Amino acid sequence: MPQGLSLSNFRAMLFDVDGTLVDSLHVIVGALGDTFEKYAGIRPSDEEITSLIGMPLHKQLLLFQDSPPSEERLSEMIDFTIHRFDANVSEEVTFEESIEALRMCHQAGLKIALVTSKNAIELESFLKRFVCADVVETTVCASDVHQPKPNPESALLACARLGVEPSEAVMIGDSVYDIRCALEAGVTPIAVGYGASDRSTLLAESPAAFFERPSDLLEWVRDSLLETSCQERK
Repeated sequence: MPQGLSLSNFRAMLFDVDGTLVDSLHVIVGALGDTFEKYAGIRPSDEEITSLIGMPLHKQLLLFQDSPPSEERLSEMIDFTIHRFDANVSEEVTFEESIEALRMCHQAGLKIALVTSKNAIELESFLKRFVCADVVETTVCASDVHQPKPNPESALLACARLGVEPSEAVMIGDSVYDIRCALEAGVTPIAVGYGASDRSTLLAESPAAFFERPSDLLEWVRDSLLETSCQERK
């Protein structure tokens, strides 16, 4: 058990989406690249675009522009990006072990929330295809808050909607935005290394635990819940 971290101390799990529950990185990078190429006349490298993952879409699209786009143009850019993503969404793949970990947490009685930088349109589309939508008790997206991740508002709102204190929640994510959001909110952050950010970048944010692979996350959840069950039987 990493640093003695046990789910017996928590009542809720807050999950990031992209890079944590689903492997959508190449689809997102492709869609953003198409948009920058069309509207800014340049196509940043995949590495440059990947570094933006975790930011809300409207903030991503303000970058690489000669001048700030008008509201009308920004809206058009957002629509185009979502269209390009949807055109290739069939390439999105779930991290099966992460999904199993989420379901195990739900079955053990933990409250489940999705806390994402997607906007409301993106989230609605995602939930229609998400295999665990039936066990998610609440969601918080960029459209629900004044200041999205890394600001703590998203995590605090998720906890409020679930009826738990921040200290009773764990937040799992693959970017520094997730970790910073959790820490500022008083939620325990867990980093996963199979998404947009590398190990050293995530560990520099001092998460309570780090899991390199989805199978490592699942193993911790299974062992932690088993330990909790054994303690309850004593």
